[in-house]
Amino acid sequence: MRRVHGDLALGRRADATLRAFAHQEPLIAHALETPQSPTHHAEGPDVGVHLRLMLMSLYAVLDGRLHLIDIEELRRLKGYEGELEELEEHLKEYAALYEAFVLCHDAAKWACISFTSAPGSRGEALGFTTEPFVHWDDIGVSERVKMRSRYLSLMHRFRELHPEERPEDVQRAFYLTYGIDVHYPGHDRAVRTPVYSALVRRVARAHRLSDRDTELLIDLIEHHLEPVTDFPQPHPGRLSRYHALAQSRGWDADDFVDLLQGCIFLDAVCGSMRASAHGRFHEADILVHFLRAEHDWAPWRRAEKETYREEARKRERQRVFHEVGLDGVALMELLRMEPGPAFGALLRDIQEGIVHGRALPRIGAKADEELARRAAQFYEKTFQPEAF
Repeated sequence: MRRVHGDLALGRRADATLRAFAHQEPLIAHALETPQSPTHHAEGPDVGVHLRLMLMSLYAVLDGRLHLIDIEELRRLKGYEGELEELEEHLKEYAALYEAFVLCHDAAKWACISFTSAPGSRGEALGFTTEPFVHWDDIGVSERVKMRSRYLSLMHRFRELHPEERPEDVQRAFYLTYGIDVHYPGHDRAVRTPVYSALVRRVARAHRLSDRDTELLIDLIEHHLEPVTDFPQPHPGRLSRYHALAQSRGWDADDFVDLLQGCIFLDAVCGSMRASAHGRFHEADILVHFLRAEHDWAPWRRAEKETYREEARKRERQRVFHEVGLDGVALMELLRMEPGPAFGALLRDIQEGIVHGRALPRIGAKADEELARRAAQFYEKTFQPEAF
């Protein structure tokens, strides 16, 4: 993730996306300015930093520069390679939906903002404690607006006193000085309000999402916080509610869970940072627990999915074998052999040798040279480069 943070090309691409949509959509422009505190979002002082990291991570996956299996905390999940590969493929297949999710999932934080302050802190003395009525009474709207403006003014003055420091360091120093925590109660459910559902539909149209995928996107935004509270530990029984939700909405349950896990990967793993005495860090626990809970809830489903994935891998290998001249018909022609047990055994030795990186059978100088050339083409078409 540190490599993703420092990649200038990914940063420019993310900035361009955010600028374009902020220019078109005032609600997104406001979202980028929404303050956040380091208790849960130590990546920077506003939501814009959070969205930027999510986009950079998504683009890194799409470009083949970041693989989930290369993330140490996920690599420790021995036996889950298939799930991580499938999750990465979902990120690529639904790239437009995920980009729209990033842009819209926190848009309502601007309107739902509230504050608490540590007892005895300077923030408490300045009145940064939102009263309970603010969350449900219409009068509370103006109170939230006033307090949000006061917070932004206070942060702006603090930044002016620390012009040379990085934004994340200013955020931490501000929090230590004032002890103010920022919250956004109900911002997930606000996607069902007319103003924010209309925003999602406009962004979905800009991404050329179908009506079905637009409704799916709204459901993902509405429920994107639930895994955070459901999986502080692997709780298998909680998977049933996601399957019931998907079925009630007409979605394929497995696909809905996979898409929600992709949202968690971008939001909670890549886009969010925690603060500790030793510095800031990314945390993968929620996604890890979600994956483990899915397995423990119905282990036979995992076996079925792994069988399907293996069959898909075999079909893809056979497609590439055919493309580079390593299928049965092409090799019979190259080796001038007829169908039969002898050729079948040789074909198996050649193909398995290529797949597993073993030495190929020695046939003759000319045939060996051609086999090596075709094997190199196979590797070129199937090789996955290391991230960065």
